[in-house]
Amino acid sequence: MSSLDKAVIVDNEKDSVILLQEHAESGVPKSLCSPSEQKIDISFSFTNSSPPLRISEVSILSIVLSSVMGLVVSILLFFVSGDVIYAFGRSKYNEYLLNKTVEEGTRPKIDISDDKLVSRPLVVERLKKILQPDRDQSYYYLICGEHGTGKTTLTRIASSEVGCGVIYVDIPANLNELGGAFGNAINFALEKVSVTGQWLRKIKSDDAPKFSEWEKALKALRHASEVYKAKHDKPMVIVYDNVSHLVHENQKILDILQDDAKHSADDRKYIAVFVCSEGSVPRRMESRSAWSRAKTPVMEIGDLSKEESMKYLIKKRDIKEVDANKLFDLVGGRIIELKTVADDFLAGIEFEIIKQQVLNKVEKKFNTAQLLRKQLYHEVGKKVIKDLLDSKELGFTTFMEFFDNYEEASKVLETNVFSYHPEKNTVSFQSQSIEFYIRENAKIFNIFPSCFKIIEVD
Repeated sequence: MSSLDKAVIVDNEKDSVILLQEHAESGVPKSLCSPSEQKIDISFSFTNSSPPLRISEVSILSIVLSSVMGLVVSILLFFVSGDVIYAFGRSKYNEYLLNKTVEEGTRPKIDISDDKLVSRPLVVERLKKILQPDRDQSYYYLICGEHGTGKTTLTRIASSEVGCGVIYVDIPANLNELGGAFGNAINFALEKVSVTGQWLRKIKSDDAPKFSEWEKALKALRHASEVYKAKHDKPMVIVYDNVSHLVHENQKILDILQDDAKHSADDRKYIAVFVCSEGSVPRRMESRSAWSRAKTPVMEIGDLSKEESMKYLIKKRDIKEVDANKLFDLVGGRIIELKTVADDFLAGIEFEIIKQQVLNKVEKKFNTAQLLRKQLYHEVGKKVIKDLLDSKELGFTTFMEFFDNYEEASKVLETNVFSYHPEKNTVSFQSQSIEFYIRENAKIFNIFPSCFKIIEVD
């Protein structure tokens, strides 16, 4: 045995093993070495003239790759664990905010100043009763009213006054903003997917179910409703205002919300209240099996009475009684129209000009409905108009029978010349300004003065 054993490299076809061993001259006999050391020395000893030993390049590459992979895995684990911790914390915080919001209620803001707000205490009290359900209530509500009757304002007032347990969701005209509307209502932002989540989504199967933001919010509300009922022994309420936006843009969403309202009413979890401004919404909802859990008759918010209208014009707008009567005769108790003509009148615009502006607007509705001379529904329209002037309202079936088919009747109803009332299942003129136009243009419809009646809005 030489005075110094060199480093020995052992290579085989599968692995490269580096054996480094060094013995200083210590006078230790070879016989005292371990059997393995003796074996190595006998089998693989080299002479002093052997070439310098070198570490295999493959071995170096393996070491480097192993180190890099270890570093990458460590980094990934760091970010994944960070994402998980953040997501968990954010989820718990959102849950806290949601439960707090349900406890306190959304309490939507009222954007009308007191000096222009028309008080309707009877309607508000009726709405407040709806928003405070009993423990075992098993139905949802539909509230209807023509555009401009003030139903949104009244619903917001009632929701704000009841407060606790009432979530108010304003359905936007742009359904791309629906998720944000739900997020605003329940007081937390719907989180974007994290970097890790996006990476995991790419490798997941496309067959996995995908949920929109509003569906996630609705799911969160279901959970919050269970927490609220367990604490207060009564269901919370979700108000969906302006659902008419859904019937034109995405009826499927309306169907999902109605189905969920039905199932929730069955389970006594939460009570849904749908607020709409068009007859097409109740007609669609009534045609589905989920209607079995709707509270009937449907509540309808109508126009102001003449007394309420005159009080608004004279006391709140400071208009003389004689002029107030002219304005009311023109547009009736439709608050949005009443406010518009009052604004114009107080701005110094002559009544005749205001009247012509209203008539021009109404004529466009008749044109859209094709009820004018030489238009598709002129003849049938004359018959409907005459009967409505005689009786004020027609049964829904009676109205439909004037037309050749259901589709034609529905098409005319959607043009806002006539109005469907689900509470009574009747059809009437859409507003007093419609009837005023007919009186001013009686010859178009072959109507004689004796056919007209003075109709006061209840």
